[in-house]
Amino acid sequence: MGNKDYIPNTDEKFRDWSRNLYDYALAHYTGWSVPSPHISLEALLTAYESAFAAAQNPNRGKLDVLRKNETRNALKKAVRLYVKAYLINNPAVTDEDKVEMGLPLHDGISTPHPVPKIKPETEVIPIGKGKHQVTALNPQSRSKQKPALVKGVAFARHLRRPDESPLQAKEMPSEFQSATTREYQWSEADYGKVADYATAYENEGGKRGPWSDVKSVLID
Repeated sequence: MGNKDYIPNTDEKFRDWSRNLYDYALAHYTGWSVPSPHISLEALLTAYESAFAAAQNPNRGKLDVLRKNETRNALKKAVRLYVKAYLINNPAVTDEDKVEMGLPLHDGISTPHPVPKIKPETEVIPIGKGKHQVTALNPQSRSKQKPALVKGVAFARHLRRPDESPLQAKEMPSEFQSATTREYQWSEADYGKVADYATAYENEGGKRGPWSDVKSVLID
């Protein structure tokens, strides 16, 4: 499997990677003729997710950080065992499966994260005179939290007159950022016009998933 470790180094990326691998394996393990990851991974994954969340609290204590590290190490060990025993050399697990799970191929080269498949929901909230707050909402959790293996969000916007037809999201100029919320301030000259917005998730390699539906808001 090569010298480069396929498991992400940072706590947050490890959490997202582990959840993605678990969910994918849970959906496919019967076809691979392997034990369910529920047996050896679910409790450890849940414990780490809970400990990770507690360790992000500004009022966390040393015990919270210790628990986070302990649960991470326990999950990391269990994931390695599961991957080694049932996935990496299993002929039923295809290269496409491995890419989806963020696992290396047989040549030992770390594979890129899969292209995001989730289509975000774009939320636009007026927060002041000519000012809009645009958020890419995860339709699975109905929150601002990015899906697993997503690095950030592409924000597209376009200004038009009310009597003009909106562009498709892919035709609109866009810009990328890691956060899922962005604010736009329009000038007085734009009042009475329409601002169109759309969002899309991008992975670590800059590959972009499907655009959301375009949301149109009158600037006032």
